[in-house]
Amino acid sequence: MTTTAPISVSRPKMELLAPAGTLPAFEAAVQEGADAVYIGAPGLNARALARDFTFGEIAAMTRFVQDKGKKLYVAMNSLMKEGEVRLALETLAMLSKIGPDALIIQDLGILHLAQRFFPNLPLHASTLMTVNNAMAASYLTALGFRRIVLARELSLAEIRTIHQRSDAALEIFIHGAMCYSYSGLCRFSSLHGGKSSLRGQCVQPCRRRYDWLPSGKRSVAANFSKGGSYLFSMNDLSGIDYLAEARKAGVVSLKIEGRLKSVAYVRNTVRAYRLALDALDAPVEQRQGMLKAASQCLDEALGRKRSSGFFIAGREQGLIVPHLSGSTGEVIGKVLRVEVPKGRKPGGAPSLQVLLQATVNLGDRLRLYDERTGDRKSFSLRSLEVNGKKVDRGQSGQTVTIGLYGMESGSLRSSFQGVLFRVDVSGRAENQKSALVRSAAQVQLPPLDGVGIEKMLAAVSQPVAGGKESASVQSRPRRQGPDRAGGSSAPEWWIRVHSLEALGQRYPFKVAKVVLDLNKRNVGQYLQYQMRKNFRQTSLIWALPPVINEGLLPWYQEAIVQVLDQGRGRFQISHIGQIALFTVDGGSDVAAGIELYGDSTCNVLNNPALQAWAARGMSGVQFSLETDRSNLSAALAHYAGSGRTPTGQGRMQVGLQLYGRPPLFTARLDAPHFQGHRTLVSSRGERYYLDRQDEAVYVRSHAAFSLLQFAGDLAKIGLDYFVVDVSQGQLKKECAEVTALLSGRGDLPEVFSGNYAGILS
Repeated sequence: MTTTAPISVSRPKMELLAPAGTLPAFEAAVQEGADAVYIGAPGLNARALARDFTFGEIAAMTRFVQDKGKKLYVAMNSLMKEGEVRLALETLAMLSKIGPDALIIQDLGILHLAQRFFPNLPLHASTLMTVNNAMAASYLTALGFRRIVLARELSLAEIRTIHQRSDAALEIFIHGAMCYSYSGLCRFSSLHGGKSSLRGQCVQPCRRRYDWLPSGKRSVAANFSKGGSYLFSMNDLSGIDYLAEARKAGVVSLKIEGRLKSVAYVRNTVRAYRLALDALDAPVEQRQGMLKAASQCLDEALGRKRSSGFFIAGREQGLIVPHLSGSTGEVIGKVLRVEVPKGRKPGGAPSLQVLLQATVNLGDRLRLYDERTGDRKSFSLRSLEVNGKKVDRGQSGQTVTIGLYGMESGSLRSSFQGVLFRVDVSGRAENQKSALVRSAAQVQLPPLDGVGIEKMLAAVSQPVAGGKESASVQSRPRRQGPDRAGGSSAPEWWIRVHSLEALGQRYPFKVAKVVLDLNKRNVGQYLQYQMRKNFRQTSLIWALPPVINEGLLPWYQEAIVQVLDQGRGRFQISHIGQIALFTVDGGSDVAAGIELYGDSTCNVLNNPALQAWAARGMSGVQFSLETDRSNLSAALAHYAGSGRTPTGQGRMQVGLQLYGRPPLFTARLDAPHFQGHRTLVSSRGERYYLDRQDEAVYVRSHAAFSLLQFAGDLAKIGLDYFVVDVSQGQLKKECAEVTALLSGRGDLPEVFSGNYAGILS
């Protein structure tokens, strides 16, 4: 009798990808077993609040990991303003010489520059590109991305389906902070604060307190309601219990979020996931101990409350705990009272009386969280008293007095209500010098080819050194639209409506095109109306939503065919991957005979991005709502001078939304604490509402976004069409507001204009 050796089953190795915002954090990640580390590119990464690495440091880190058989990825994933094109080219040129293993990007303008001038740089699609179906993953792979970082809102079952239906290499976030909105689709921080989350400047409006406005009221008292909750503050993602399932789903890389986190956080989290990954293939008798040690490491990392995120369908309801602030760290106590020095102690430090829930030591790094306003103040613990005696340590259950040295007495009120967190006990490690610091100082980088950069700038119609614009960007005349009857230079006016019934409404301007949501109700009505002889023929454009999950794709594919069968070939997409619905034989360009336009969610903020969209055969695209006037003017002027026209088509048009209630959050989670369509308010009295649709939950402002008051100015700077969105609210009321804003007469409605008259950060 013969025996055979057991068959060895080869399991795919998943990469453990760690974050680093400092050199000590980078070294900790490598020491604890990360297979790869990702860092930010100087000035162009979506964690702009972090300290930028120098190119010398990036070169040293690249050599360090590659010598160990590991990898370094550089996140160049910020949206690029027009004035940053030179910086982007210089950064790409330096990175091309350094040779990191890949760049992580979201901006199609940066994609355009990288592929045109630096084809040796491997590219990964950032999670900010909001890829959540196999069609989009395949399309971006065909565009040249070697890896796709999927949206964080997907279940493991959906990830597995994407793997099975596409040939994309898939990376997912496995641990760390989560945003309420889909990454890449949050406009809240930008339009209501001037700090773009797509440019790494998010002020985290989802972490603030909101309250439900009582029925019949239109405003709240200045001191804000005491009943407010953290309605949108997500718990952290922790997928450590689902690594085997992630491997079965075809994931190639597991990413830990946290480029702004401390060395201790990086060290503990990477160690935890290294242990858990190794446990997958360890002997059975060792696994339990390894997993227990991994869980303890995560507890010591001092993150937020952990959850399984969207990994397991049906378990999303606990992703937000409304009474918790969502602040990182370990809760160590509740503030009972604030003692503010009186006039006889000018400059004296305020102090806190705190009921401790955990042990605290002198030297701990603490954060004081104001539950009413959401403000956070961090400090190191230098003074601790129990019953009037100075101590070095406080124990759980004790009431202690904590002195707030270095904090002005005027910064706290005696009526303060808040919680105290321990957030970092490793601050000293951040400043330790390392061999990498010395190595980085010795790196000799090749000089930039200044002449080459100038030629690249000229090739994409950017100003070159010493050159002058052919006309002032502020007053450049409009180009003549090649497809306009009679060569008229006035922008077209488009209207976006809720339903076909709105086609009979009179509008305060001549409507060139009507934009209508592609949904079941509208398609059904349209097919019925087509049978009627009196159906009003119009330039109808069908608009797709920004999020189409895998399960909804078949309906949209069928609906598009039904509409095309009626002879209508105009559509508006909201995501680059949706072009795949309108291509032939898997190509990357729009099929002949179809007019395809891009919505503002396409996040176009610069001329190279306009060129990239035009190269795909698009008929038009809307510029980003986040733009300021200076950036818009410069981008349009440079695009007008580019002379790039897709083969067989007229020049791609550029539009801008001038009115509407654009989503501030676009989210998957419809949390159980959400109260129907009731109005919610911020501590500043701003009013918002929830708009539930099949594909997403939207948070919109009651006040409209409007650039109508700048319409005359906008008509002069090179736009081809204006979009007025009256699909939200009562149609007649919306039209009346548009009329008032255009005329500037009468009682003008409350509106906001985002960054247009300011500066986008």
